[in-house]
Parts: sequence; C-alpha cells; structure tokens
Amino acid sequence: MYSPQISIPSTIIFGTVVIVLLLLTIVLFVFTHQRKVIKYQLKLKKITKEQQNKLTLAAIASEEAERKRISAELHDEVGALLSAVKLYLHQIHPDNLNNESAVKALSQAKELLDETVKTVRNISSNLQPIIIEDFGLESTIQHFCNKINQSSLLSTSLTVQEALVRLPPEKELAVFRIIQELTNNIIKHARSSCIHFSMVQKVDILDIYIEYNGNGMSHEEYEQKLYQVQGLGLKNILDRLNILKGTVHYEKSDNLTNTITVRIPVTDKKP
Repeated sequence: MYSPQISIPSTIIFGTVVIVLLLLTIVLFVFTHQRKVIKYQLKLKKITKEQQNKLTLAAIASEEAERKRISAELHDEVGALLSAVKLYLHQIHPDNLNNESAVKALSQAKELLDETVKTVRNISSNLQPIIIEDFGLESTIQHFCNKINQSSLLSTSLTVQEALVRLPPEKELAVFRIIQELTNNIIKHARSSCIHFSMVQKVDILDIYIEYNGNGMSHEEYEQKLYQVQGLGLKNILDRLNILKGTVHYEKSDNLTNTITVRIPVTDKKP
C-alpha cells in the first residue's frame, strides 16, 4: 500500500510561515493595544485638563463674586449709613450747637457712626476672622456655631476629640472657609434643622465630620454636580481642598442623618 511521505523542507517552511503569522498577529495586537492605551491616555489627559480649566475659571469667578459681594456690602450698608450721618451733620451749624435739635442730630450721627464701625468690622471679620489668628480653628468654628445658633431655625454644635494642634494660619483659614461653604450649601439645599461638627486630629491627618439632617447628597451625586454650571460652590471647595491636598466625601443616609467627611493632611510630606 502506498503511503505519501511529507518532505522535511515542506514541514519547515509550513512551520516557519505559521510562526511568522503568529508573530505578526502578536505584533498587530500589541500595536493596536498600545494605540488604544495612548488614545485613552490622551482622552483622559484632555478630560483632566478640561476639569483643571473649569476649576481655574471657578476660582476666578469666585474671586469676582467675592469682590462684588464686598462692593455691594460697602455700597449698600456702609455707604447708606455714611449718607445718613452726613444728613444729620448737615443739620448742625456753629451758631446752633446748643440747640436741642442739633444736639439730637449729633447724638443720632454718633449712633450711626458706631453702627458703621460695627458693619466695617463685620465685613473685615468675614474676610479674615481675627479669632482664627488669635485662638485657632476650634474657637473660630465654635464662634461660627454660636452666630448660627442666634437664629431659632437651625441648631449647630461642635465636638473635638482632643485639643487640636495649631496649623499655619493660612491653612486654618482655608479649612474654615471650606467648612463655611459646606455649611452654606447645607443651609441652602438640605433644609436641615440640625448640624453637628466633629473634629478628630490624628498624627498627620485632621478629619472633620459634618452630620446633618434633611436632604443629603451622595458622593455620586456630588461628582455629577461638580462640573455643572450651578456647581460653583462645590468647585470652590474642591479648589481649596486641592491646595491643601485634602479630600471630601459625601454620604447620604436613609435615616436622614447625612455625613460629609473632610480629610486634611496636617503635615507636608516630603518626596
């Protein structure tokens, strides 16, 4: 019986072709995969750059909004008070200093000037709280709570696990501004009646927990709103956190006790 024999050269050629095809397939796969990786990295870099641009624009918008707010307060409050003082002073002349109406006008002008000084101090305090430089973050937050508690609509409280180690004043001020903005968001959007702040300082980390009732926000909702047009306040918070190398996390609870956790490094780690 005849049995066809396969020549060795043909086998070698066939095997070589198969190996070459496999190598080409592997090279093509690697090349395609690398192109996809590079394309993904470029897309990610573009998204990151867009987010950074949005944060930069948010910071600029925040500064402009702050300038407008200060300008409005100076114009509407201080300007109006000084105009009223001017009207009272116009009633006083050198020849009627002993007149009862002049004495009354002078007294009223003095009261308005006292109120003007108080208003200017309040504006100055909002820009740079004096208490934070003298007494630190804990006392400033407690003072902030006391001011809010003057209203019967909202109750706030603060607990500190242990005495806080003082941070550089500019860092304490940045942390306080974050707490202010978060509290402002809760007041505006959560319809909360109770806010509790708690602070825990570890070796190199400061954890701040803000617990509140009302309408909470999950971290997924936070990430969705962060880069929306109306998310300016959230962008401001993130911008400050990026400077401090800190993080924020939102938790929404079904039992209406929601939590915002802010984590701030208190020591700068050297590379």
